[in-house]
Amino acid sequence: MYYLMKIFTLMDTYRIWVLGALFGALTLFALINWLRNPYVRQNKKLAACTLNIRSYPAKTALYMAALPNEYRRQWRAFVNCGTDKPALVFEFVPLKKRVTALWLLIVTSVATAAYIGVFALVRQNFVYIIIQAVFWLTFTLFMIIDRAISKKYTRRAKQIFAKFVSQLTACTPKSHETEIDDTVKALTKLNKAEVTDATVGKASEILQSKGLSENRTVEEQRRINLALNGLLQAYAKNAQHKPV
Repeated sequence: MYYLMKIFTLMDTYRIWVLGALFGALTLFALINWLRNPYVRQNKKLAACTLNIRSYPAKTALYMAALPNEYRRQWRAFVNCGTDKPALVFEFVPLKKRVTALWLLIVTSVATAAYIGVFALVRQNFVYIIIQAVFWLTFTLFMIIDRAISKKYTRRAKQIFAKFVSQLTACTPKSHETEIDDTVKALTKLNKAEVTDATVGKASEILQSKGLSENRTVEEQRRINLALNGLLQAYAKNAQHKPV
């Protein structure tokens, strides 16, 4: 009890310095956690992989070995499923941000709570009671800021991941079926605006760029014909309403 009273007396005597150090330690705890970004290594690997496959598309499979484990598994699934659309297989994997330097928070909170003992046994200074609420309100504010920073880190990681998937998509050869789908979508999109001579010319360019001479199945040709017929009907209707 003697030593406990001695400690409480010293805490009361040097309260300004002790309380200042405690709030400084709490701020240090917050800064350590604010600066801890769980996506740092993942972002570096994804960014490097994106740059590499952009520079050397033929070596894409080689660069995938440098991806984080969760994305290497997705790459294997992508290769095995046979699709040419990485976005259908690849999915962003969020990482949990763990609390760092928890011991610092524990020591600081226990030392701050000890001022309740100082209030009871040494000096009945109500500042020691108020300081408890101030401490935990400050901690709550720090945690709110930490959550906002975590969301920013996650948003940035998603952007880097999206660039990776976009680059991988650009380097993945499109299948014949995908080419047909893109052709039909492009022709349908032209039909949403006013159909003019220029529109018909764009439709012709689309068909040529997608390979007009390639063999198609009956169903594929039917889909293209439907899109073309709609475009030509709109063109004819527009031509009828033009002033002579």
